[in-house]
Amino acid sequence: MAACAEDGIRDPVTVTEALDALVVGSFHAGHLLRMILFWAVLAMTQECTPYLFPGLRKGFEADDESVASFAAAFPLGCVLGSVAATFLLDRLGRRGFVVIASPMAVAVSLASIVAPSFRILLGLRVLQSVVIAISRAALSTWYIEFLSTNYRGTLMAVYSLGWPLGRAAVILTASMAKEDWSLFMSLNALGFTALFIVMHLSEESPRFLVASGRLSEANDVLTRLYASNRQAPWKPCSQLCLDKASADAGPSDDSRTWSRLFGRGSRHLLLFACLLFAVLASTTVLLDTWGPGLYHTLLAPESPQLPTHILMLFNVGDLCGIAVSIMIVDRIGRAGSFVIGFFVQGMLLAIVGILDAREPHQYYFAIVCGTLAATCRCFAWESAQMWTLEAFPTDLRAKAFSTAAAVMHSVSILSLKVSGHQVHRLTAASCLLFLAAMKIAGGFLSTGLMPKETAREPMTERLGSGTRVVKCS
Repeated sequence: MAACAEDGIRDPVTVTEALDALVVGSFHAGHLLRMILFWAVLAMTQECTPYLFPGLRKGFEADDESVASFAAAFPLGCVLGSVAATFLLDRLGRRGFVVIASPMAVAVSLASIVAPSFRILLGLRVLQSVVIAISRAALSTWYIEFLSTNYRGTLMAVYSLGWPLGRAAVILTASMAKEDWSLFMSLNALGFTALFIVMHLSEESPRFLVASGRLSEANDVLTRLYASNRQAPWKPCSQLCLDKASADAGPSDDSRTWSRLFGRGSRHLLLFACLLFAVLASTTVLLDTWGPGLYHTLLAPESPQLPTHILMLFNVGDLCGIAVSIMIVDRIGRAGSFVIGFFVQGMLLAIVGILDAREPHQYYFAIVCGTLAATCRCFAWESAQMWTLEAFPTDLRAKAFSTAAAVMHSVSILSLKVSGHQVHRLTAASCLLFLAAMKIAGGFLSTGLMPKETAREPMTERLGSGTRVVKCS
């Protein structure tokens, strides 16, 4: 077991060594369930967007322009939240911010239900997404900073199960709510209430604590983690550090981390992360937003309501894709996941767009291809997140992830506003074929420009000459 001798006189021990020596046990199970809950809450908040449109058209007499503005309100708030996250998360902590923000999300969701005008509802939607974006950056970094090298990819893939679970809750709510959009806001408030309770009882990231110079607290967390998994006790270490190769006297200040993030050692990594998230904003985000309507037109044009049975089948396909990803994500690496998530899904979406669903045989083939395309969805999304979180050291991780997320949401605003005008002018088949082409182009970019493979590699705390370690004084 990686631990200091009782007298503390020995070589420094890295947090990575301490976490790698922690066997998978009850702590990891609870840690995973917390992240699955958050991912489900995030899915409920984001995936409800297209299902709100009928209710907004009826309740607020929203036209196509207003609906497009509402669709863009979520990524607008996420841009603001992602920018704020770059400054807040290294001060308030990963867990600390979520404990503060969850009640705010509950209040905003409940206030949306009684919004007296569409303009006020838009403002509340922006505020809601600000909180969600910061929480996403906080919990994504918080979750990965507890994981061991050998099981990191698998445990990162497993929490994606929360997304189809959250989407299923949205689809079921849509089948009952019809045009009552307020039920979705109640669902969001309930989810964030549960998240607050769970995170209030959780531990702060030991990597973050060490990076902040709070070694005593980091040792306390490791002690509780080892006790939770019922293995030999962790012996508090006065030389607990992030990386052995350097010897800073303390944590980096904020200006230094910003200069390192945009410095020569990490600039190319940040650019690739931003590119990945921009591609997702131009493909997966658009498909999540306009997909239900496109599938309605292509596969069930005679139905006045969204085809919830078909959408639920596609959701099951997404769930199956996550199950497959759990088993193979580290074997095929992040590049292999990009191939499936961009190339393969793009080709399957193209087939759905080409087929004539009015013919019975082609209709069923389109359903099969749509389900398989949904199966591929998680590979690109989760691998983009994994790569970004794995490629940067602890003191840059939250800033890098938040910066890439800000780029993604900025591109989302532009793509949603542009597509909001075009989706009602072009045929559904043309829209789906365009998205398929964008997916395939994203496959070439992600696999051709990836700087390095991060699967099954230790989470380094070094970038060129910017190595750092935290010691007790």
